[in-house]
Amino acid sequence: MENQATANFAAASIIHPVLTPVNGLSQGLLTSIQAADQLQVQANQHPAPGSCASVDSRPPSLFPTEWDPNRFKTLVPNLCQRYNRRVIVRSSTVPDPIPARKKDFKATPVDGWECVVHPEGALYFYDSTRHAFTDTNLRNKRLLKTINHLVDQLRSTAGDTIDDLTYLVLELQVKEEVCHYYFVQHDKRLLFWLQDLTEPICIYEKVKGVKWDTHIKIALEAQYWMHCELYPSNAPIKPQLPTELKHVLLHAHSDFLTSDTSVVPYDLPTLQNMLDLSNYLVEYVGPLVSSSNECVVLPAHLMCVLARLMRLFARSKFLNFYGQVSARLNVNQSVYEVEPSKQKGTLRLRLANIFLWGAPGAQYKFLRNTWTDNILNYPKWYKHISRLNGDWGNVTIFSTVMLAVDISFLAVPGVISAAIVVIYLSAMCSVSSLVVSMLLAVENRGWGTDSAEGAASFMARMIHTQSDVEALAIMYSLPYAYLIWGMFCFVTALGICVFHLTSPGPAGRCRPLLGCCHYIDTMARVVG
Repeated sequence: MENQATANFAAASIIHPVLTPVNGLSQGLLTSIQAADQLQVQANQHPAPGSCASVDSRPPSLFPTEWDPNRFKTLVPNLCQRYNRRVIVRSSTVPDPIPARKKDFKATPVDGWECVVHPEGALYFYDSTRHAFTDTNLRNKRLLKTINHLVDQLRSTAGDTIDDLTYLVLELQVKEEVCHYYFVQHDKRLLFWLQDLTEPICIYEKVKGVKWDTHIKIALEAQYWMHCELYPSNAPIKPQLPTELKHVLLHAHSDFLTSDTSVVPYDLPTLQNMLDLSNYLVEYVGPLVSSSNECVVLPAHLMCVLARLMRLFARSKFLNFYGQVSARLNVNQSVYEVEPSKQKGTLRLRLANIFLWGAPGAQYKFLRNTWTDNILNYPKWYKHISRLNGDWGNVTIFSTVMLAVDISFLAVPGVISAAIVVIYLSAMCSVSSLVVSMLLAVENRGWGTDSAEGAASFMARMIHTQSDVEALAIMYSLPYAYLIWGMFCFVTALGICVFHLTSPGPAGRCRPLLGCCHYIDTMARVVG
């Protein structure tokens, strides 16, 4: 994904050597910007049946003329259905012949709306006069009439709340006869609605204790940057913003480099790649920083790069209570009240720590340091899980050797029944260590190291209470503990054979020693 973003960035830099300043975002100026922006292309499709060049001005019957709050629902960018919506293409459609001498393959424009293609390929529509965006297919005459009516209703209801830097996004749910919407205020980097956002948890990402306005503002800013990712064209920003991003990345880079408890959610290679992207952005907008303080509109590809990086760090700030008196300054620091039992674990963990040779305690400490307040610190998680994978691979080798040792021990003549029972226990522990380590290694490749999202999803599924953290720590300890128990049982059986005298006299005393010599010779052949 990073390589793809870098390639898009380089291509956009070549195509667009100059930015166009925006002042007031008038319709004529926006039109000139869009004409110069070669990355904002129009859909190369013929108009579908039912499309129109003009629209009936009468309001549709789907929505009433008067403002009805029940027909309008609040929307946030991370709940937009663009990536979940599927439009099926009929594979049986017979293609039409391409007309001779045809050189113009532009789509027939929808009345009052521009067809804009996202750098990822998604098609959406933009009204430069009313500053409105929608993913709804406006080539459908009825939907176009409905959207026009809804835009007018929302803007009329908003009144003086909106200005030239206020944009509107609509998502129409035809079956439910509901319009989802939000307003974007670019100069303040936030969203707002004409109704209360009754379920703000959708932008809080299940973070508890969100109370202060300054904290809520960071959550809204993260959603604002996600909006800029979804609709990168016609997003006015200050030319100093790429420099601000570079400063954030420089601090994050140095903090992660010099602190073992940094809350930065990325490792050094990733931060370096992000810093390289920010350098390209600063270089691109550099000529405008000193000459103008007006807003500028970046090409769509560049805006996607900037918006995504800004969103990731705004989200990190929100999760760590940035700017609050309770801000998380260390990665293993909880912002909530921690029960004393969580520090050392419950009685079950302490007992398991005794019987499993201290391994659960070490794993429990690791889990507490990487999974704090339901937030996963992926760089530390990745480092530890990679080390665990290596350890589990070594355990499988040692377990295989121990199993061979146990089987060969049974071939030693003169072994008493008590030693045989203990050897059987050692063999069972070796097999258990081998099986558990292989299962954990295979499962871990699927959810632990592939991506941060996969690791966080696994932890969210596995850990719900304090008891779940302890159970996971014990599970991670089993390969090592089984191997140690196997070795312990083997040493015990060996001691029984060495120190047990089967009969008085020199011959009886020498028989165990001869058996041990035979065992050592057998093991030398196995290892060799």
